[in-house]
Amino acid sequence: RTMFMKMENILLTAFIGTSSEILLRQITKYETLFLPNDKIRDSEILLENITKRQFDYVFCFGQKPIIKDKVSIECTGKDGIGCIETSFDCNELKRAFELHGIATKVSSNAGTSFCNQLYVNSLRYISKCDMKTKIVFIHIPFLKNISDTSSFFRKIIDTIETFLLQ
Repeated sequence: RTMFMKMENILLTAFIGTSSEILLRQITKYETLFLPNDKIRDSEILLENITKRQFDYVFCFGQKPIIKDKVSIECTGKDGIGCIETSFDCNELKRAFELHGIATKVSSNAGTSFCNQLYVNSLRYISKCDMKTKIVFIHIPFLKNISDTSSFFRKIIDTIETFLLQ
């Protein structure tokens, strides 16, 4: 697999009206998808895109109110059926974030609302369809909880680059 192929087959998602949207508006190198903050439509839109273009990697971003100047990598989605873990290498991504000076937590609680709903639906779909797509959900802080937004966002973008070039 060439680096070019790997770099071209990446999707980043964010919810409209959140700090994650502001982050992704700065990214031009990868395909981005902005979700409308609708528990049903968010998953439908993402799954349509994953089906059309079996991406190698999907990075989903959302915001988490209780974190400040750090990220939370979610390794599990939960629903009424139970938990489903991502096949994404969360610990390797954590190392990449820390290499760029971002405090990082690997979490097994993607929340109880939009973020978790999108994540668990995507994980179940990818598993059910036996797709090779690696998906991860990353929580970033609300804007008010980021000390230096441009530096923090630059570090996140650099982290993704580092991770993908490994």
